[in-house]
Amino acid sequence: MAEISAQAVKDLRAKTDLPMMECKQALTECKGDMEAAMDWLRKKHKGKLSERADRATSEGRIAIYIDAARKVGGMIELQCETAPVAKNEMFIELANAFAKKVAMGTVAAPDVARIRSDPEMDAKFTDVFGRLRESMNLAKARRVTGEHLASYVHHDGKSGVLLAFSAAPKSDKNIGADLCMHTLFSLPVAIDRATMPADQVTKVRDAAREQAQTEGKPPQIIDKIADGKVNAFLAERVLMEQFHVKTDDYGKNAKIADVLKTAGIDRVTDMVIMKVGA
Repeated sequence: MAEISAQAVKDLRAKTDLPMMECKQALTECKGDMEAAMDWLRKKHKGKLSERADRATSEGRIAIYIDAARKVGGMIELQCETAPVAKNEMFIELANAFAKKVAMGTVAAPDVARIRSDPEMDAKFTDVFGRLRESMNLAKARRVTGEHLASYVHHDGKSGVLLAFSAAPKSDKNIGADLCMHTLFSLPVAIDRATMPADQVTKVRDAAREQAQTEGKPPQIIDKIADGKVNAFLAERVLMEQFHVKTDDYGKNAKIADVLKTAGIDRVTDMVIMKVGA
């Protein structure tokens, strides 16, 4: 049996951040071969991953990657078991790596299982698990493209927004980041009326008509009342019709559509909102 030096064990621990005894066992099993020992540890931790697969992953973080041209982005939700792990630098780096992987792909709504099992990502995932020893789960993934992308992730990492615009803003003002923060605060259901789910509009209209009839309103004004209720509903839930929450910067009655128009942007072309566990 090859003698395993203390330095070799120390070097493997530096590479993996695993306990000394586990590193020594791996080197012993692999006759001192460093690369083989790392591969042995990955296989060992894959087994432990399977054992922990049924553990609840109620914590985690949102990660976003945008390329240098700000035209392609990826957004993911990576879950874990506890809040301390969600804040761990290795976990954050893994989440960022997944976001970049999604951005560099070609699918708008990629299969998370396929992204997770990609050989490069699987090796990173297993390594991080080996160090943190918590069950982890890639829960969501979205790829976004556009003429100009903007993003925001809340300071706790548990929620974020990725937006695509029809053009880059002409002003120096931080229009994109401000709108992302607004979006996370107001949580619009759709970008504009055209993309609003029809069943939600129908539900509001039908409820308004029923209430008006119950109250004995004249038949000739019931449709107008219903239209008013629908317009009020859309003004609250459609991004382009909302008033910007940053009133100090944009004024008390600044509609999102007008703020964007001033910056030379016709429309928002894509919108992704993610929250851990939602």
